[in-house]
Amino acid sequence: MRTQRQASGATSRVFTDLLNAAIAQLRRASRGAGRDAVLYLGQRHQAFPALLVSDPILEPVDKIVWMTIWQRGAGGSAQAPFPSYAEISANAHIRSDTTIARALAILRATRWLSLCARVRGDRGKFRGHVYAVHDEPLPLRDAVQLDPEYFRFLDAAQTHSHPRVCKIAVGILTALKLDVQSGLDVTAPMHPIT
Repeated sequence: MRTQRQASGATSRVFTDLLNAAIAQLRRASRGAGRDAVLYLGQRHQAFPALLVSDPILEPVDKIVWMTIWQRGAGGSAQAPFPSYAEISANAHIRSDTTIARALAILRATRWLSLCARVRGDRGKFRGHVYAVHDEPLPLRDAVQLDPEYFRFLDAAQTHSHPRVCKIAVGILTALKLDVQSGLDVTAPMHPIT
């Protein structure tokens, strides 16, 4: 059985090795502007898609809202209750329902989130929505299958109360229009590498 001192020594050697490797990597880096390195010393927990982190359209608040929704759905079952605005607010430290609504609209427009169904009870009373959260933006073909009202949503979003939602909706619709005009089949299946 290893003693505490032996375990501590092993941890110190592992850290020293990691630190020396980072220092060596920085020394080998091209000359010029300084660069920093980071060592992650904690346990690996959950991974978020690299595409989400680097998505140039999403702002940090949009990404945090996605992560909050994803955490709810990543519990191991295929379906889970969608977090309420109050839960998103508490978990993501967002105090404004308007900000949450804007983030949800942007996630839907950029196809990180799909509104798959609006559910009504036997007597027509609204019961809720069914959303799907994705680990990458869906190709258009898949988005319109999962979210049949996607184009109506984009059309309405052009006059959304938040200018950023309007700008994104207009940008997406303009890009799709240009693709169609250039002869591209925007609903054709995409190769996974594309």
